[in-house]
Amino acid sequence: MVILIVSLISTTSKKESEVIADAKSINNTIIPRPLTYKENDGKFIINKDTTIFIKGKDDEETAEIAKIAEYLKEKLKASTGYDFNISKNEIEKQNYIYLTTVNSESTLGDEGYNITITSDGAKIVANKPEGLFRGIQTLRQLLPPEIDSSKLVNDIEWSIKSSKIYDKPEYSYRGLMIDVARHFFTEEEIKKQIDIAAQYKINRVHLHLTDDQGWRIEIKKYPDLTIIGGSTEVGSGPGGYYTQEQFKSIVQYAVDRYIEIIPEVDMPGHTNAALASYGFLNPDGKRKPLYTGTDVGFSTLMTDSEKTYEFIEDVVKEISQISPSKYFHMGGDEADSTKKEDYNYFVGRVSKIVEKYGKIPIGWDPIDTAPEINSSVILQNWKDSNEDARKKNMNMIISIASKAYLDMKYNENVPTYGLNWAGYIPIETAYDWDPTDFAPRNLVLGIEAPLWTETIDNVENMEFMIYPRLLGYAEIGWTPKSERTWNEYKIRLEKQGAKMEYEGINYYKDNIIWKNQ
Repeated sequence: MVILIVSLISTTSKKESEVIADAKSINNTIIPRPLTYKENDGKFIINKDTTIFIKGKDDEETAEIAKIAEYLKEKLKASTGYDFNISKNEIEKQNYIYLTTVNSESTLGDEGYNITITSDGAKIVANKPEGLFRGIQTLRQLLPPEIDSSKLVNDIEWSIKSSKIYDKPEYSYRGLMIDVARHFFTEEEIKKQIDIAAQYKINRVHLHLTDDQGWRIEIKKYPDLTIIGGSTEVGSGPGGYYTQEQFKSIVQYAVDRYIEIIPEVDMPGHTNAALASYGFLNPDGKRKPLYTGTDVGFSTLMTDSEKTYEFIEDVVKEISQISPSKYFHMGGDEADSTKKEDYNYFVGRVSKIVEKYGKIPIGWDPIDTAPEINSSVILQNWKDSNEDARKKNMNMIISIASKAYLDMKYNENVPTYGLNWAGYIPIETAYDWDPTDFAPRNLVLGIEAPLWTETIDNVENMEFMIYPRLLGYAEIGWTPKSERTWNEYKIRLEKQGAKMEYEGINYYKDNIIWKNQ
């Protein structure tokens, strides 16, 4: 019996070592992992004479692809020094990067793409321009990591191995959430995270704009929401907010990267910043004191007051006018000071207000337990509890706290900030799961990784918590479960370290992955 056990252990170890050896031998270090990758003999070398050719199915599409080509040009220019020519002429036989939607496969959907690399050039074909943008992110990863340097790099061959790639996403929703209410982050700081996330094919960035500690979006009808409610943050810092023009600038920056900004106004709980701004939102007609702590569940809007719903409709209307997203997040969690029957009435009524302005409501659980909530509302599932959503056939965004919360520490020692109420989430735990572990595949819209910022007060700490875990979440959302294994992924992740270094990302250099750090 002992011999048998030893034999089984030995066999298992051998299989694992073989997987690691295979992973080390592959040249595909792309994240998220593409559906198919086949390497061929030869290579394509980019030089100062390389031309980016573009062609859409019509003039409008060609103009959109031209913007994508300009984005690519700018991304390659700093390190190479090359001022690439962009041309709408017929493609030349050699030395080209060709971006086209002509003669594409409709099965690629909006985000899929094909890449063919030969010694003559690189050709990316997609059904939609969005697919070309996703393909460009893969192309960038095929180049040496120095391509992402912000400074000119000399004496390097900018080559890509000849290959064929076919790729499209598993899920349509692949998100990052940043809580700007507990600690405020500027327009430029948010744009930087949008730009990084786009490289890994993240296509949603959800901004948690309001909470007990701060109101971060200008509402012209209610200026005190930002003058008073936006004046502080956790720990009594200066807070801050986005003007509507700044918010529109963030939205456009994201649109240019095929990312949808989803605004959230949390209610009926998590509302002290609003209650401190306007007395009419409180039963006694007086403003609440500002709050800079981290406790939850103590605040609530008056669910039986028409003034409350007039206020909410005004807020939803103004934000909807500056937000092209098809979604509006209405919060809905930890409303501990709201009676259950009042909560049920409130979320049902607010969801109808959101729909009135042409938006699809999203809410945190337990919003699905309210009788007035149906399949027109999306559940963002952060607890392992979605029975009512299943019964109602509601689509779900999977954000299970013990798997996907970016504010959870990596382990008991790293970092010194962060939280652990949902457990520790090392890189392997963040990667080695699937949304279908928590909900039926037909109801899963996708995945989102939230960063709550009670303890995160600067960009360096933000990036440390987000990276490299977001790369794994991006792959969970893009690559089918059957095509993902931890032992293979961690080899590809190790190669991404150099890329993140050149981009100046303050990522966690876990010595399990980066052994020489």
